[in-house]
Amino acid sequence: MFSPIDLERWDRRAIFEEFLGLDCSFALTRELTITRFHSYVKARGLRFYPSLVWAVVTAVNQHKEFRMGLDPQGRPGFYDLVHAEYTVLDRRSHNMASLNTEYDRDFSAFYRAMSAALDRFEADGTLTASREDSVLLSCVPWFSYTGLSFQMKSSLNFLRPMFVWGRFQERQGNIILPFTFQVHHGAADGYHCHLFFQSLEQILAEPDHFLAWSGMM
Repeated sequence: MFSPIDLERWDRRAIFEEFLGLDCSFALTRELTITRFHSYVKARGLRFYPSLVWAVVTAVNQHKEFRMGLDPQGRPGFYDLVHAEYTVLDRRSHNMASLNTEYDRDFSAFYRAMSAALDRFEADGTLTASREDSVLLSCVPWFSYTGLSFQMKSSLNFLRPMFVWGRFQERQGNIILPFTFQVHHGAADGYHCHLFFQSLEQILAEPDHFLAWSGMM
């Protein structure tokens, strides 16, 4: 469900309109410690990609600034819930494609649904429909990196955040993941990104609490 904003009462209206006019987005790259999360996933024989996608989208859904969009009339508003649109490598062509999985607060339900979509694509190239109420996620598991930005022709009507992570590395007993987060400045400021990272890092630090994996496949 999409709820348009009452612009007359919105305390962020002036900031939103200024940054929308400037067509301004920004990207942040941070190193995340995923030691506990990685160990939890590995010990249960789970795939890392759908596990981390769920963690990221769960954190996103806790903060309305990253659930922002525009309706067909161009009015800004917030989705009650956003879903996962993520890239996958086509091993036949070596091109990237996008799949979409509906978000579920229950980790095991989402994990099964995304894993099934990945398996279908791997088997016969089956794609899923794109949707506006989703956030964009991608992974470059072939290398680590220290910075990343997206060069878009125009972001005026693109308020959805984008997330990318690279190959993790072991460093001084911890597993470190390069993680990039790009968002339209009209939707969010650095403070809101700080809140998002707090939510995500809590999930990464306490996977046994948040994932609550049933072990049933």
